[in-house]
Amino acid sequence: MIRRFQALGLAALVVMAGTVLAQSPPALAQTSEIGFQAYAFGSQVNVGSTVKSGRSAFVVLPCTPQVGVTRTNTVADVNASPLLTSGTVDTTAASAGTTTGVASTASATVQNASLLGGLVSVTTVRSVSTSNRNSTNGAFSTSAAGTEFTGLSVDRIPIIGMPAPNTRISLPGVGYVILNQQYPAAGPGQTELTVIGIHLVVTVATPLAPIGTSIIVADAFSGLAGPVEGLLSGLAYGTNANVAKTIIAGQSFPEYMPCLGTNGTTRTNSGAAVDIPGILTSGTVTDTANGTATATSVSGEMSSTVQNLNLVSGLVTATALKADVTAAGNPATLGDHSSFLGLEVAGFPRIGDTPPPNTKLTLAGIGTLWLHRVFKTTTSITVIMVQLVVTVSGNPLGLAVGTTVNVAYARVGIS
Repeated sequence: MIRRFQALGLAALVVMAGTVLAQSPPALAQTSEIGFQAYAFGSQVNVGSTVKSGRSAFVVLPCTPQVGVTRTNTVADVNASPLLTSGTVDTTAASAGTTTGVASTASATVQNASLLGGLVSVTTVRSVSTSNRNSTNGAFSTSAAGTEFTGLSVDRIPIIGMPAPNTRISLPGVGYVILNQQYPAAGPGQTELTVIGIHLVVTVATPLAPIGTSIIVADAFSGLAGPVEGLLSGLAYGTNANVAKTIIAGQSFPEYMPCLGTNGTTRTNSGAAVDIPGILTSGTVTDTANGTATATSVSGEMSSTVQNLNLVSGLVTATALKADVTAAGNPATLGDHSSFLGLEVAGFPRIGDTPPPNTKLTLAGIGTLWLHRVFKTTTSITVIMVQLVVTVSGNPLGLAVGTTVNVAYARVGIS
């Protein structure tokens, strides 16, 4: 979609793969797919780029062409005192048929929220976002109907009635708060809407919270588009490390592919360096997504570029490595345009910059090192340029058995 489904960053955020109905012949699927997507969460607290309280009761409707899919989530309370506390949070995300066509919808309901020790408070806030398509004329529309507040007060002054969309109120000595914040967006054959009940931003140094604090309460997003030839999916990130299901370091600078592409514009997430103590360091990491989905064509490209890699004290070094994968058409034609520059592996002096895909090296006393690892299905391709898997206990690297380190990951698919 157009704006921010990929920020879900929603890390686990965000499973982006669509599902084509198995009984539909390819020609029919290519002319009739509608892409639904939605998400909602109760609250989130950030101080600058640091997450103080993650998305509560986060629920996602992954990009899908199916009508009648509903996801729900709930939590009993949130405690990020003194920045935010709340009672019950309930969220939903769904695709549905309507009397005039189809819709994707999301809602987030939060009880008894208190921001900055009661500076802003509400008994109940409910955000609703709906994206519609009229099946008769193909027209798209959005609505925030159902969004409501009860017992709202700002700067400890009661607010009577429903705040107009994007009502901004100054908080002297603190910053400001936006009530009923709405972000509609539209493009050729698609529409989306984000509704945030309360969004408080700290811009002034205060004992209540650091400058740069952002508190969101009741966030709902819906998006809808099509018909398209196919639905895209994709993910790129620079590095990650885990032991089984335990995360050592999460995906660095991830970029996601919206299921309806990026309108041909390259989206980029990058950072100056990565440092996973005892495991790896790198220079600049750049992850990109570029895709287009229309009624007559669909294509996408994902890439991850890592500069100046040093994995486990020189076990693997490289001036640059890039995972670059493409998919076009439905059924998809898949491409791999990945590369190494200045690749060196300790104990393998002749490895060079062009190891064949799925090169597997056995590291005595350590485990397995994969170079340019490739996974293909009929609808997707995944490349991991360097993957270290530790299988030997007491290894000289001091890493636990089961440790897996990925460097330069890119996946793209069409369904």
